[in-house]
Amino acid sequence: MNPTTSANVYSDNKNQEDEKILLQPFNHFKQPFPANHILEKIWTACNYWFQVPEDKFKEISTIGNKLGAAGLIMDDLVDNSVLRGGIPTSRLVYGRSRTIHSSIYAFISAMEKFDDFKMVDIFIATGVKLCQGQAMETYFARNGICPTEEEYQQTVFNKTTSAISFIVSVQQLFATQYKNSNFDPFLVPMGLFFQICNDYVNLASQSYAKLKVFGDDITEGIFTFPIIHGIKTHPEDHRLLDILKQRTSDKNVKLYFIKLLEEFGSLDYTLESLEKLKNEYMEEITKIAANPEMEKILDDALNDIEAVVM
Repeated sequence: MNPTTSANVYSDNKNQEDEKILLQPFNHFKQPFPANHILEKIWTACNYWFQVPEDKFKEISTIGNKLGAAGLIMDDLVDNSVLRGGIPTSRLVYGRSRTIHSSIYAFISAMEKFDDFKMVDIFIATGVKLCQGQAMETYFARNGICPTEEEYQQTVFNKTTSAISFIVSVQQLFATQYKNSNFDPFLVPMGLFFQICNDYVNLASQSYAKLKVFGDDITEGIFTFPIIHGIKTHPEDHRLLDILKQRTSDKNVKLYFIKLLEEFGSLDYTLESLEKLKNEYMEEITKIAANPEMEKILDDALNDIEAVVM
């Protein structure tokens, strides 16, 4: 047998075995991430406008889901999250090093599926924004610096809106309708709306707590929309900031923290802001064209919020 051929066969087989091991932290979650589920709904609703051919849309969704899952695994690592989807996060099962390598590998292997240079350009531009958004959120949290509402919005634009925009932009490359339309005015309020929804539910929802940890944004010291309002409108009162700095896991302390937000009017302010964003969101949908699928996503999100409030 030719030694070179033998080495090549061994290398191919070994690479497949190595890949299975490498992807174990990535494949730790058997069910789709809830966040990915929402994103996939958004992509599907956008395709009501774009009418991307079915085979290409399926390929784009697969890439988007893989990138989204890899990003969430990395988020859990950075935030020291304990639960995701009701089970221990990858880092707690496989360790930090293996989880980092698995997430990075998933990002790179997803890029291999890009068959258009424009897709690569969109990916790079999105990756830069995502890193900026995540870095600033981490910077504020690690240093106990409460951002302004404007700084929060910029972070959300980079972190959340760009993640939604990525697949929408890729869809447009293969769209049979609205190929050259500008969707930015629609995506900005949309990204803010869903991020603020998540911020609110994180503090107020018991069902969300079962999937992750009750008030895990408090434990992670993250300055979310209602928390920023509470701190900025009561600068003389340091209780919120002091609790946040302690990264507490104590449920009673978290309940006290949320009670303070209620007293400061921060939760009501958050709901009022969501109502304004909803109207802006709907107005932008109307400007493009009627889209019942997109409107249903909005209604479902609002129903979830109402269920929490009630």
